[in-house]
Amino acid sequence: MRVLVKKYHLAIYLLAIMALLLIFPQQRQATAAEWSVVVHPAILQPGDVARIELNPATAFFGATLTWQNRQISLTTLPEGRMAALIGIPRDITAGNHQAKLNIIFRNGLRRSHLVNLQIAKKTFPEQHISLPPRQVSPDRQSMDRHRRERAELNRVFARPQQERLWKEAFQLPVTGKILSPFGVQRILNGQPRSYHSGVDQRARLGEPVAAAGGGQVVLVADHFFAGKSVYIDHGMGILTMYFHLSTINVSEGERVIAGQTIGLAGATGRASGPHLHWGARVHDCKVDPLALLRALEASP
Repeated sequence: MRVLVKKYHLAIYLLAIMALLLIFPQQRQATAAEWSVVVHPAILQPGDVARIELNPATAFFGATLTWQNRQISLTTLPEGRMAALIGIPRDITAGNHQAKLNIIFRNGLRRSHLVNLQIAKKTFPEQHISLPPRQVSPDRQSMDRHRRERAELNRVFARPQQERLWKEAFQLPVTGKILSPFGVQRILNGQPRSYHSGVDQRARLGEPVAAAGGGQVVLVADHFFAGKSVYIDHGMGILTMYFHLSTINVSEGERVIAGQTIGLAGATGRASGPHLHWGARVHDCKVDPLALLRALEASP
């Protein structure tokens, strides 16, 4: 009788193992067939913003993307997708680059996936600008001030919010002509300097400057180079900044929406005349703010 019971238990055990072997391969195949990764745009350039989408969000417990030695969590969006935004550095080499996607499925399975990023070559022009000598080669006191201001900015850039904070579509902060695009090599009074990290737009003195998108004001400052400036965190790693303002109309911690006036255009800081310099960072990577607008047109 004991022998029969043991054989019965053994048969049940073997059947259970066979069932598991049949079930788990099917789950793995089904999972692999049902999910997809999309990169937009398909061909990128230095200064661009890439949108990495993982579909459908219901299949995943979570996912992170590793790019340029930075780990970025994908955000679950109401449209049934998971997405992350990444910046393409201005000085990156052309060719095929890879980001690593680490996925946790809802059934507990884990998978790593390499995301191919095709980056085309882009040549940036030079721009020659004349400024007062003090603005080109600041004295020691001014440079000490700049270093303190840079340390403050690094703390702001190091902690962007992951949750998406905007609802309305992003827009230009002013409507004026583009005076200087992103990435141009600046030659100040004949001396090569760092590249232009944002976009300059024509703006009259006192012209209203709008928030490009919804978010939270994380810094209001009056800096040596940027003058009176506003920094907005939009979530998903996006920060935008607005320089050379004559007046600031918002406070740190304030929530703003796209199109809301945050200040008035001016020429404070290092500026040759009234205009708006506005910039953008995605996970602390300097990007072309116009490329950011393009990436968000089919909003994540």
